[in-house]
Amino acid sequence: MQLTTGNQLYEGFEQIMESNHECPVDTEYSLPDYCADIQKILKCIVTPEVVSAAVIGDSLSVDGTADIRVLYLDAKGECVRGFDTKKPFSFNMRLNGSAEGATAVVRPFVQHITCRAMNARRVDMHITLGFAVSVTAVRKTELAERIENELVETRCDTYEASSAVGCCTHTFILEENIELQNGKPPVETVLRRSVRYQIDGVQLTSGAATITGRACVEILYRPFSDTALPERMVCELPFTQTVECAGVDGACMASVCCPGGECAVQPREDSVGEYTILNLYLKPTLSIKFTRPCTVCAVSDAYSIRGTLTAKYKNASIERCTQLPPRSIKVTETIRIPDSDLERVVDLWCEGLTLSAFTEKEGVAVRGKFSVCLLYQTKEKRMAFLERMLDFTDSREVPDGGKLSASGEITGVRFTITDAGAIECTAEISVTEQVRQIHPVRAVESAELDETDVCGGCCAAVYYASCGERIWDIAKRYQARVSAVRAHNNCTADVLSEDRPMIICRK
Repeated sequence: MQLTTGNQLYEGFEQIMESNHECPVDTEYSLPDYCADIQKILKCIVTPEVVSAAVIGDSLSVDGTADIRVLYLDAKGECVRGFDTKKPFSFNMRLNGSAEGATAVVRPFVQHITCRAMNARRVDMHITLGFAVSVTAVRKTELAERIENELVETRCDTYEASSAVGCCTHTFILEENIELQNGKPPVETVLRRSVRYQIDGVQLTSGAATITGRACVEILYRPFSDTALPERMVCELPFTQTVECAGVDGACMASVCCPGGECAVQPREDSVGEYTILNLYLKPTLSIKFTRPCTVCAVSDAYSIRGTLTAKYKNASIERCTQLPPRSIKVTETIRIPDSDLERVVDLWCEGLTLSAFTEKEGVAVRGKFSVCLLYQTKEKRMAFLERMLDFTDSREVPDGGKLSASGEITGVRFTITDAGAIECTAEISVTEQVRQIHPVRAVESAELDETDVCGGCCAAVYYASCGERIWDIAKRYQARVSAVRAHNNCTADVLSEDRPMIICRK
C-alpha cells in the first residue's frame, strides 16, 4: 500500500556557479597632437565597468568597457599630464547547470597591468582583467514532514533555515552637473576618477524594497596652467530606488550589493565659457537577495509497528544565511619616501582591495590587501609617484558555525606627514560578513507499507542498552512505539546517558 506523505515546499538559493574568470585586454595608444610628449609614465589606472551580465540557458554572457587612464610626466618632468581611452571586453561562460530566473553578480577587478612608453608619443598596454562571478537561482525542494498512517512511526528533524523569496538586479542612472567650489581653477583634463556606492538603508514593504544610498565620487584633474598643481575634488550623489519583487514583505531580510557599473566624467562650459562644471553620468547596478527566516521539518526515518515499511529517500540541502552587522577595520601604515624628498602631497588614494575569510584555531579572521597610491611634489618642485602594497589580518571570535564570507570597501583615507621622509596613512575599511550554514538532509521521499508481512516474535522483551544509544533506534529495532518505550522506561532524553536495561512492550 502506497502511503500518503504530507509535504512541505522549501525554497532555497542554489549556487549555480561561483568562480573567477580572466579576460585579456591589450591595446596601444598614440597621443593626439594637443598632448605633450611623454618623459615617464607614473601610473596606469584601469577601471573595468560591467555593462551587462545576462544568463541565457546554461551560459553567462558579460559585456563591458575598461576605462584606462595614464598619468605621465611631460618632457620637462615638471607637470603631470594624462590621457584616457576605453577598451571594450566581452566573454561567455558555461554554467554548471541552468535554472529559470537565475541572477548573476559579476565583480570586476584588475589582475595585471603592463604599461610601457614605446616612444614619446605611443604607449603599449597589456592588461588582464579578473571577474568574480556568482550565479544564483531559487531551488524548490519538496520534503515530507509527515506520513499519514497510524501504524507508522516517524522521526522528524527540524532546521532553522532561510527561505529564498527572490533575487533580482536593478540598474538605474544618476546624472548631475557639479560646479567647482572654493574658487578652484577650470578643468583641462580629468586625471583620475573613482566611484564608491554606499548603501545606507533598505526598507521593505509588501512586494517592494526601497533602497537609499549615495555615490561617493573622487576626482583629480589638471588645470590649464602648467605651473598649477593638480586639483582634487570629492562629491556625493544621493539616490533612492524602489525595486519590486513578488513575495517580499516586512518580515523578509534583504542583502544588497553594488558591484559597480558605467561611469563618465566630462568637463562642461559655464556661462562665461570656462570649464568649471563636471558632468557626472553614473549607471550602477544593484543586486538584491530576499530571504525569510523559516523552520523546515523533514521526515528523516520511518518504520511500521505492524508490517514492513519500504521507504525511498532523497538527499537535499537546507541553508541558513546570517548577515552580521557591518564593522570597520582601520589599517595604519607608515610609508617611507625615497631620499626623504617630500614637499607636498598632491593626491593619495587606495585601490585594489581584496578580502578573504578563513578559520583560525580560536576564531575567524579576515585577511586583505590593497595598494596605496601617492602623487607628491618633491623639494625641487618636481612631481613623483609612489605605490605600496599593504596587507592586514583582523581576527575575532567564531560565529555559530558555518562558512564565513566577507566583502568590503575602503570608505576613507587619512594621512599625516610625520617628516620629509615619511607619511602615516590610515585606511578605514567597511566590512560586511555573512555566515552560511548548509545542512545536508536525507529525507523520506515516498513510502510503501506491506501489512501482510507481519512481524513475529515476542511482545515483550528486556534490552540491555549502552550509553549513547538513541531511543529511536531501540524502538525501531523492536517495531515498538517511541512513546511506549519512553513511558515504560521513564526516559525523557533522546539519547541514553548511561548503560541500563530497557523494557520493550509491543502490542
